[in-house]
Amino acid sequence: MSPRLPTVFIPALLCDEMLYRDVIAALGDAIEPQVLMSPQASLADSAADILARAPRTFALVGTSYGANLALAIALAAPERVSSLWLMGCDASDPVAGGSDLAAGLEATPDAIIAFLAGIVVRPADQAASAAFKAMAHRVGSVAGAAQARALAGRDDIWSRLGELRMPALILSGDEDPIAPPACGKQLALAMPQARFELMSQCGHLPSLEQPARAAALFHAFLGEDPAHSHLAR
Repeated sequence: MSPRLPTVFIPALLCDEMLYRDVIAALGDAIEPQVLMSPQASLADSAADILARAPRTFALVGTSYGANLALAIALAAPERVSSLWLMGCDASDPVAGGSDLAAGLEATPDAIIAFLAGIVVRPADQAASAAFKAMAHRVGSVAGAAQARALAGRDDIWSRLGELRMPALILSGDEDPIAPPACGKQLALAMPQARFELMSQCGHLPSLEQPARAAALFHAFLGEDPAHSHLAR
């Protein structure tokens, strides 16, 4: 029996393990999954915490805030990250909106969560919207505000992306208003071994909106990497 690939999943802002539940189920015995969260004051602090709990080497998956945290982890310890899968990722310069989001979560969390639920997935996908709300209320406004502030204060890593030489899958939804496909394409071009994939009729959270399709793309990606080619068999 082929060994299972240790795989660390980092959820998006205000999301928990439910974000990846169906993707993990679809990948089955191909991976040994671990969902890790660490809403610290900075992405660097979160990266150090996750690296302390992660396997020695592992595939790394992140969405949105979690994708930016995954990039920080990969830059901090590239020798430990065998491959990257990033979804809904905008790695461009930080913007002030993160601080405003944090303040809103602290002042009026229910209103902010309801607003986000209307834009993180396609408006027609009521089930995904309800799932996001449920996750957000479980994670809570305190952790969400910490995540938003860490994202707003992240370092500009654009000039360092060429250092990430592990295979990378960059996945974007064609209806993502937060990190449009152009963000994913630019990210893929900046990384030496990155591949860009566009998912149709999909918003900001592909693993929640189209888990079977997202899992299939990741499985195929792993099978094309010689280090993980046994997973495609």
